[in-house]
Formats: sequence, structure tokens, C-alpha cells
Amino acid sequence: MRAIASRRYTLPAAFLLLVPTVAFAAWPTDPTVNLPVCTATQHQYAPVSVSDGAGGAIVAWYDYRLGSSAAIYAQHVLAGGGVDPAWPGDGRAICTANALRQDPAITTDGAGGAIVTWTDRRSTTSDIYAQRVLASGVVDPAWPVDGTALVIDLLDQSQAQIIADGAGGAVVTWLDSRSGNADIYAHHVLGNGVVDPAWPVNGRAVCFAAGAQEHPRIAMTGASNAVITWQDLRVGSSYDVYAQRVLLSGVVDPAWPGNGRLLCGATNSQTGPVLASDGAGGAIVAWEDYRAGFVADVYAAHVSAGGAADPSWPANGLVVCNAAGDQRYPAIVRDAANGAIVTWQDQRAGVPLDIYAQHVLVAGIVDGVWPANGAAACVASGDQYTPSLAPDGSGGAVIAWIDYRSLVKADIYASRVRANGIVDPAWPAGGAAICTDAADQYLVTLVSDGAGGAVLAWQDRRGGDDDIYAQRVNGSGVLGAPTASVGPGGEGDPLAFAVPSPNPTRRTTAFRWTLPGAVNVRLVIRDTAGRTVRTLEDGMRAAGDHTTVWNLSDDRGRSVAPGVYFARLEALGLSRTQRIVVAR
Repeated sequence: MRAIASRRYTLPAAFLLLVPTVAFAAWPTDPTVNLPVCTATQHQYAPVSVSDGAGGAIVAWYDYRLGSSAAIYAQHVLAGGGVDPAWPGDGRAICTANALRQDPAITTDGAGGAIVTWTDRRSTTSDIYAQRVLASGVVDPAWPVDGTALVIDLLDQSQAQIIADGAGGAVVTWLDSRSGNADIYAHHVLGNGVVDPAWPVNGRAVCFAAGAQEHPRIAMTGASNAVITWQDLRVGSSYDVYAQRVLLSGVVDPAWPGNGRLLCGATNSQTGPVLASDGAGGAIVAWEDYRAGFVADVYAAHVSAGGAADPSWPANGLVVCNAAGDQRYPAIVRDAANGAIVTWQDQRAGVPLDIYAQHVLVAGIVDGVWPANGAAACVASGDQYTPSLAPDGSGGAVIAWIDYRSLVKADIYASRVRANGIVDPAWPAGGAAICTDAADQYLVTLVSDGAGGAVLAWQDRRGGDDDIYAQRVNGSGVLGAPTASVGPGGEGDPLAFAVPSPNPTRRTTAFRWTLPGAVNVRLVIRDTAGRTVRTLEDGMRAAGDHTTVWNLSDDRGRSVAPGVYFARLEALGLSRTQRIVVAR
């Protein structure tokens, strides 16, 4: 007998007395104001961010407040606005050892906190370290002070990238020079801060072919494996694109070719690969491609879980965009299924630069409902460059970029491209102004807010040196977020959504909600990347009180992995979100 995934019940009106009051501080709504994340003395550089699983973000950066030695700091930005009062003002110190460190990367710990990795010179050469900060704002006491060393070697390691392992730890990959060449290595750090003893000391060699291997990027592609891609100079004087899969057991997947699967070996160079999981153990990889000569285009390829370059895709990659001029700096996120959305900086109009995006299907074609050569996310005057993006939870994406439409300084703008390839008409034409302060803003990073919008952070010079600021933009392109207040009996709010129970949960959890009249309702479960995991309610529902039970399975009936999820209830043009922790 098939298990029932969800049920609805009618509850007594007294249920509403149990609904807690939820109140959020307001975000700034003026793009010249924004939220200060860190304004400490000296410079704060290169912010990176990850979702906290509840509509906010954890932001990390490297920091010179202590003098010539750069430290690593992090701060928690709340969904409703403001930095988390449980965290220190101007951020929690992640590593303050006396040495130069830089290039942080970040991933979730699956419990509302984060794991940060960075390049560290405390031993005179560049090594790779990692540290965990808990949701409470405390550096995990189980981890070594100033971080766990993943590799310490006489030669340099750099370009570290990180992805959560789904069990509280993370897999880190980097460029490694121990052989005298640039190779690709990886290591696994457990949730308790111990470097996985099943892996070789100082990391597993992912690729040590001849020539240089550079620019590693990583995506978790299953419960026990990750795919890494890089640009590769093993043949001739031009770069190709390769990928390899590593298992959490500490070995390179024996089903894949040694030293990686060739995804593109076309003439001239292919550089800057990025990737997203295909949801089935493989990955979609996109890159900047010079096969046409000195003009860059964007291509993509699909590598299967078994390590094969997908034969249904064109050999050496699918054309994502080959419009006139350069298309550079692609970024990618997984869509709501098994494909991906790719964005890039585009020169088809000559000068200035613009921002475009395209939807790539796992079948090896670009989405036919999207414009050929991409949807124009921004074609405003002045240059727009180096876009990044986050899923909107509905098959589209929020895209952010550095913007010179003022012609005198760098600002931050963003737009939303829907799953159908239409730039969301609710957003301002040319993008929503996120930050237009009189100074320059650089290096924008963003995460989904779980409600169709995003939380953005960036490096900001309004204070005379470099600081870190943040801003939330909602799913309609409006700065800030609506204030939510759910009081006893739902007073002042027609859509009441109680805290799920039990929470954390191992088997099931119940969502209790109330409607003032018969309306269309949608209740979905999303992961920390903003992807829809399960649709529990979708249709007309009667007035009154309801309960929906989730059995911790996805839309395919598979049990979800342990970690943080959030339930989003939509009705009456309103939305409410509750956080759930799945513990197996």
C-alpha cells in the first residue's frame, strides 16, 4: 500500500491561539542606504555568501582590521532585516592567526551555520584551511582554533572551492602546486572538524596530468559524491575543459577516466568553467569558449553520473550563446528540474556591455521558449558586467551584476528572469537598483531568499575604505521585505502559518494554517538553494483551519536528505515561510 504523502484536517478555532507572534525588523528600502554588515576599520574584501535556510544569509570575507595580517570574518544577515544580534557586531572572527589569508569560499553546514575555507600563509606558503561557524554565531568548539588544515605543503595551494557534503561536513577542492605543476586536489572535512581519515593526507589527487590544471569548481551531485570541473592545459597551448567525480569514501570514481573526462577539446581555448548538478549524479558545465577565434562565446556540456560526456549533446558542447562580440564570465545555477540557467556578460551591442541569460535543458538543447542567444536581463546604458545568480525557486533566477549606467561609478543592480525566459515585468526595466550610493560597489554575491527574491552582499567603498553591505530584494523587485506579523488568532494577518511540529523531525512534520475564505493555496517545500523539493498543496481550499502532513519525501517519492528545508505557504497574494530541520 502506497504511503500517503500529505493529509489535510480541520482543526478547532482554538488552534490559532497556538500560533506564535513572528516579527521582523525592516530592511532598508532606499538603494543609497542598505544594511551595513561590517564597517570595521581598514578594509574588508571579497564577500561570499550562503543561505541560512530561513531566508537570510551568512556572509564571509577577508579582513584587515587587525593590521597587515588578513583575518577571516563572517556575519549572519537575518531574513527580516538586520544582522543577527546573537553574532558579534562587525562579524564573528573565523581565523585571526598572524598570517596573510584571502579568497574565502563558503557553504552551508546544513543546520543554519556555515563552513568557510580559505587560502592561508601561516606556514609561509599558501595552504588550505576550513572552519565551521554555528547558527548561534559561535565558532564550533569541536574544530581547531583558527581552522582545520586540509593541506600543508612546501609549495602553494590556492583557488579553494567548497560544497556541503549533506552530513554537516564539506568537500573542498583547490589548485595544487606540490608537483611543480598546477594540479587539482580535493579533501573531505567532517562535521566535527576532523579531516576525513579515509582520504589521503593532504588530499586526493583529482587530476595530475601534464600541463596546468586551473580554476576548479565543485558541485555535490549525490549523497556520496561530488563533481569537479577545471580548465586544462595538458594538450598544446590552449585550454580544454575536463571534469572528474570524487566519492566521499576518498577515491576518484573508478567509472570515470583517470585524470578526468574531456568535455571540450575544441580548437583554441575554453576557460572559466562553472557547473551545476543535474540532480541525477552528473553535472552541466558551462564555459567561455574561443573556438571562433578571438571572440568569446558561451558553451555547455553534460557529464553523466557514469562519467560519460552525454552523447545526446553536441560533441565539444552545446552553443549557449554565439552572438556577435564577446560573451564572458558565465555563471550557472540548477533549474527546477535537471537543467540549468546560465548568465553572462555580453558585448553583442558593441559598447556598452549587457547581461543575458539562457536556459539549458538536460536533453542537450536550449529551451525553445527562451529567446535565441539568451534573454536580455539588462541592456541599460553604460557597462554591466560580472553577473552572478541565485534560483528563484520557481524555475527562474535572480541575476545581479556590477553596473556603470551612471558612467562615473560602480553600482549594484539585479533582475529576475522567469522560467519561461521572460524578464519579470514586475521588476523595473533594466533591473532593480540595489545599491546606488555615491561610492563604488564591487564583487556582489547573492543567495535565494526562498520567496522569489534574493539577499545580496557586496564590497562597498562609501566609508572611504572597503566595507561589506547587504540588501534584500523581494520577488517583485522591491527592496526590503514585507513585515510579517502572525499574532494570536491571526489578528492583523489573514494568512496564519504556525511553526511546524515536530521540528526537528525524523519521519513526518505537520504544517498548520488558516484561511479567511475559499482561495487558491500553494504550499511547497524548498531546499537551501531555493529549489522546490515537494509540492504539498496546490489548488482551491476552503475557509478555516487546515493541517498538512509532510512525510519527508520529494516529488518523486524519495526520502529527502538530512538538513535544513523551508515550507512556503502562498495565498491571497501573501506568503509565509517556516524553517524545518530534517534529522535522520
